[in-house]
Amino acid sequence: MPAAASDRNEPDLSLRGLSTPLIIGNRVYTGLDSGKLAVLNLNDGSPIWEQTISVPTGRSVLDRLSDIDADLLPATDGLYVVTYGGDLALIDYNTGDSRWRRSVKSYSGMALGGDKLFVSDADGVVWALDAASGAAAWKQDQLKYRRLSPPVYFKGYVVVADYKGYLHWLSPADGKIVGRTRLSGSPVVTPPVASGDLLYVMDMAGRLRAYDAKKPR
Repeated sequence: MPAAASDRNEPDLSLRGLSTPLIIGNRVYTGLDSGKLAVLNLNDGSPIWEQTISVPTGRSVLDRLSDIDADLLPATDGLYVVTYGGDLALIDYNTGDSRWRRSVKSYSGMALGGDKLFVSDADGVVWALDAASGAAAWKQDQLKYRRLSPPVYFKGYVVVADYKGYLHWLSPADGKIVGRTRLSGSPVVTPPVASGDLLYVMDMAGRLRAYDAKKPR
């Protein structure tokens, strides 16, 4: 069972950035630099429970990085949480217990599409996991070291952007790259946003573009 939140020490080193707090009902779920998930009462900020998702390990401060920087992802069966410490878990909303765990290291983010959970890991590998069990369906490693954005599921494709301004369109069935387009020469680090019939992408230079796509047959 998770422990109640208490006073805590900040880690010696953490990644730049924080996951966005998530409000569900009268609770606020927030990921911490320590690798813990904390839940607070929305009305008065009092702690409800706290769960360790990733335990810092290793000799150096770099090895011990365990931040939760990727945004939390809500779903019907629980809350998906991924850490830079190398843990991805589906967490029960009420108890904080893990429904399943898998070894994936990410500071980027996740997306749901159909029965799969898609994740860009810290090395630039895109993973597809069974959303209910965490079992690996496929991984796409041809985009390694391209500093990928969080994935987005759009009209039957998994889309990720990279540090050179390219958008890569992947098949959710097997992870094959089925298309590629370029927004600009500037990195794309923010999540592409699917809204209605369009996909919106903005690079670090402030260029914004909207894309459409035909659903695969």
